[in-house]
Amino acid sequence: MRLVEGLMLRQMLNEWIAVPCGESALRMSGLISMNETGAFLFSALKEEHTEASLKNLLLETYDTTEEIAARDVQLFVERMRRANLLVEEGS
Repeated sequence: MRLVEGLMLRQMLNEWIAVPCGESALRMSGLISMNETGAFLFSALKEEHTEASLKNLLLETYDTTEEIAARDVQLFVERMRRANLLVEEGS
């Protein structure tokens, strides 16, 4: 899976905001805010990844447990799917 084209990530104080540009603005209404971990995953999804590879990236980068990393990835991916912001194999 990877992010759809045309999304920018901007930092505003301690929050990160996904901003749609061009045709991606038609896919979503509003903005998606996220914390530093979400911004990390968002940036990683500019390239193809699986949930397992995203979890491993979190484990390599942050001082966290496998359980917490897996949960964070699952919640983030579900949120991106609900917003129709992921391109997945077979889509």
